[in-house]
Amino acid sequence: MKIPNLLAPGYLHSLLIKAKIQEQNGRFLTHYALGTVSGLIRAQAMANENATRDSLMASMRIQGAESVCRVYRKMVRYPDFHRQLIAFRRLMQDYGLTLAELPEKSEGQRELKALLALIADLPFTHLQEERFLAETQTLDFSGAECTPGWIEDLHQQRLLDALKAQGLRFKPLKQAQPRTTRFYKALNSRQEAEGLAQLLLREQWKPEEVMIILCNSQRDGGLVRSVLTRYQLPAAQVAYQKPSKILRCFDALVSLTRAPSIAAVLTTLQLKTYPTLISEAYVQYLTQFVFDLNDLCKPVFTHVQQALESNTLLNIIEKENLLRLESQAQSVHEQLLPWLLPLLEDVPLSEKLTRCYELLRQHSCLNDELERRALLNLKTTLEDCWDLLEQPGALDMFMALLAQKKLEISEEVDGRIAITDLKHPLPCRPLTILFGADQNSFPGNIAATGIFDEDYLKTTSMPSQAERYDHYTRQLEWIYTSASHCLIYSYAAGNYEGKSWDVAFEIEQRAATRAVLWPLVQNEVYSDQRHQLSPDTARRLFAPDHVLRGSISSFETYFQCPYAYFLKSGLRLSRGSLTTVDAAITGTIQHALLEQGIRSQGKAYASLSETEINAILNPYFQQLDALFPDQHAEIDQIQRRMQLNLKQLLQALAAMEENTSFAPAFQELRFEEDLLETGGVTVRLNGIIDRIDTCLNDLRILDYKSSAKTLSEARVKAGLQLQLLTYLIIAVRKLGLQPAGAYYCSLKNETISVSEASLNGRRMEIEDVDRDEWMSELQSSHQLKGWTMKECEGLDYDGTHVQGLTCKDGQVKVRSLKDFDNVQALILELYQLLVQQLSAGRIELDPVEGACLFCDFKPVCRLRKAPKKPAALVGKEEGKEVRDGDSME
Repeated sequence: MKIPNLLAPGYLHSLLIKAKIQEQNGRFLTHYALGTVSGLIRAQAMANENATRDSLMASMRIQGAESVCRVYRKMVRYPDFHRQLIAFRRLMQDYGLTLAELPEKSEGQRELKALLALIADLPFTHLQEERFLAETQTLDFSGAECTPGWIEDLHQQRLLDALKAQGLRFKPLKQAQPRTTRFYKALNSRQEAEGLAQLLLREQWKPEEVMIILCNSQRDGGLVRSVLTRYQLPAAQVAYQKPSKILRCFDALVSLTRAPSIAAVLTTLQLKTYPTLISEAYVQYLTQFVFDLNDLCKPVFTHVQQALESNTLLNIIEKENLLRLESQAQSVHEQLLPWLLPLLEDVPLSEKLTRCYELLRQHSCLNDELERRALLNLKTTLEDCWDLLEQPGALDMFMALLAQKKLEISEEVDGRIAITDLKHPLPCRPLTILFGADQNSFPGNIAATGIFDEDYLKTTSMPSQAERYDHYTRQLEWIYTSASHCLIYSYAAGNYEGKSWDVAFEIEQRAATRAVLWPLVQNEVYSDQRHQLSPDTARRLFAPDHVLRGSISSFETYFQCPYAYFLKSGLRLSRGSLTTVDAAITGTIQHALLEQGIRSQGKAYASLSETEINAILNPYFQQLDALFPDQHAEIDQIQRRMQLNLKQLLQALAAMEENTSFAPAFQELRFEEDLLETGGVTVRLNGIIDRIDTCLNDLRILDYKSSAKTLSEARVKAGLQLQLLTYLIIAVRKLGLQPAGAYYCSLKNETISVSEASLNGRRMEIEDVDRDEWMSELQSSHQLKGWTMKECEGLDYDGTHVQGLTCKDGQVKVRSLKDFDNVQALILELYQLLVQQLSAGRIELDPVEGACLFCDFKPVCRLRKAPKKPAALVGKEEGKEVRDGDSME
């Protein structure tokens, strides 16, 4: 055995080398070797000795003992149970505990002893240690030094004591007594990290002068690193773990080869396992339209194209988006198939594992040295266990063992803030911060838990909990000598959920003072980013040929939020392809039923039977079934609910049709109309008017809505309700008839709260509620809601089906009659204002209340203020506040 000059943990090697060079006033060392005690022990391993192989054999034996166990019969299947047995067997080897010494007082203890006996012949790493200790008896270690760092347990301490007896000299890390100490607390770990970073900047500490000791590295390591990075403070963590991407990919590939499915394929795609770029479109297509491996293996995707050939439900844009999605998915599919198909073939297990490994050799993450090392270790482990993997259940246990493996990362701390934890001591620095010193994290729990807990250990000759705790706390003493100038104790008083934490008792005693809050600079100066286009850019973007085109709803979007309009109509951004049956599709189907019913039966459409309703709806839902076959149950439920809803709706509409002289004249009337010209720009509108009714020389507009909606004067003047009134203006221009009114027609059956009875307080009697009373309320929920612009006898005979009408002495009157000319002037003024603001390039991020609820652009807008209340943009009357229902006569 060749003895190194210095034995120390690997993370200390570079620091100790530099310290040695400075000690000798030189620039380099020659003939000087470093090593670790664990490395010397591993060097004694025989070629056929492998800890993973031993662990796999142990797991197989334990699982095979299910039939002889009663207490632990179900647990022998679980890897965590295997781990506990294996770990305890290793402890027995470390401390010389024999099977004969184990307790047998209960049936459970007897079963544990029997299970441990099954794996008693497996050496794990014990034989390596025995050979190492035997060889050290003949060696002289007097020429070597040792900086042990953290001594994990009493067994490791005994190993070092054996080396010390052979002359090994111990050289501790540089220590110092801090001149001052401070004690801080914070509301949570985030504020604790912020306070730490701000203190370093405020007091102008150099990075190489600072050490941060994490009491809970797993919880706080990533947080502290990210906060320091944001403050541009260079930092490095001496030792931490993270999952290996290569091993995660191997696990996903093996799962796919053993149980091929679309879900397993998607898992491999999400991990970016294949050496080809996987687009989001491909993942979305597989999730939405591929449900069978046979379809996945086909060279060409055709589902969407075939489903849309006879589809009359979706609009052109929706169809184009879906076809584009299929085309994008197809381009990726052609590149992926050569890698994917071999994994789906039914071949022997050894061939499956070989194919998975060969695929991983192409992985892009192998540019990382640690991942390359993980792949090499995987290859070695597979070779060591190859002959065992064909046995039943062996592969599951092998994959469970691999899942425990992590990448060990160690960063150079020279010239940077050193981040470490309790078990990775470092030489002292001027400033040390003990971070996260709450009772849960410091000093740490060394009590044995699980099956072999402290109660079990008390029945053996293992070191007592007190002995182990004394050894552990002695190791922690390095913390209190890790700062030469200032030692700061810090903890968070609670977590992000509001659960309180107390400071560790040991730290409270050491600090000998009350903790104060971290001083935080929390004021953030924020100014709204001004979104503004130059007039020339705005003209080219919105009206390139001096024509502003769009739907009325898109122009409403501008008044709701100019920035959303810019993204949607200026940059033409969209939310992507249709992924499910949404409200727009169900609304289209309901529109289609009313349209076909009126076309076939005229004003008597409301008398459609249930059979006739189903006959109209079925083709549309069959189209949805063809496009979304995996959503059959949801689509069927939507159809059933729609049939019931429409049946009730038609009953309400029948009463309305019987009480009016107006009859449907046009349905789904498409238009493209130049509304006005202003500032050299023509406003050209396009859209579809749901329904136009006529009576003699009068017309009215009905706009179907999926829920109850009213026409608010305040929202009209704010530009938020342009659609209905613009429809009326266009209809009047095209047909040359007189405007009687414009109304919303709700297709939703509202829920009506009805009491079974009421209490008459005067008579002290319970009175049944009159059925006509709540039927009247039900009928009012289906009223046409909007504005009436002409007194028409035939508009509503009894004044109960159109909002805003009253019936007195048999005469129907309009409570608030609107003047069409004033309404038209108001609407045209809003469009003029729209052209003005767009021409000036005004695209502020300034939404009104409610505009953000269903906005597709929330992730990119970065709104940091409350939406504003709607305010009148036109039609203001000498500073008077605009209220709903104000007359425009």
